[in-house]
Amino acid sequence: MERKNSYMYGSVAPKLPERAVQPEEQQRAAKGQPKLVRSQVRTSSMPKARMVFALLFVTAVCFVILYRFSVIAELNAKMGKLTEQYNALKNENRMLRVEIETSIDLDYVRQVAETKLNMHKPDNYQIVLVSVPKSSYNVVLNHDYIDETTQQTSLADRIKQTVKSVLP
Repeated sequence: MERKNSYMYGSVAPKLPERAVQPEEQQRAAKGQPKLVRSQVRTSSMPKARMVFALLFVTAVCFVILYRFSVIAELNAKMGKLTEQYNALKNENRMLRVEIETSIDLDYVRQVAETKLNMHKPDNYQIVLVSVPKSSYNVVLNHDYIDETTQQTSLADRIKQTVKSVLP
């Protein structure tokens, strides 16, 4: 007995009535199609060649990437060695500066300057004090002043100028 409502109780789908299966030859004849002869599957060399080319290309790209990383690693190692050498030279330079500063004896330098080089400390009249204003200023170049100071003057004029410059 069939139910008239479309709802089915349970989880099994209803079975559909089976169709009568006709052989393929009859189906083709009924449709008006000529009988197809099975063709043999041809294997083309193009997909294989493409696959080999793609595989070689991917391999080449991988080798290029590996080579690039190996070059970068080598350069980093060289840079590390050079940095170590730089730091060692820097430390050596500091040590040499300290050694030079501690090895200089100012009394010995004064003695050599006085004996071998005939140098001496300036006398009081030879010291000229220069007062520099603390504010910023501009200097205007005066060619006349430069010409006057570079002129050949007599010894008496030079002495007068030095005395005037020393005494206020």
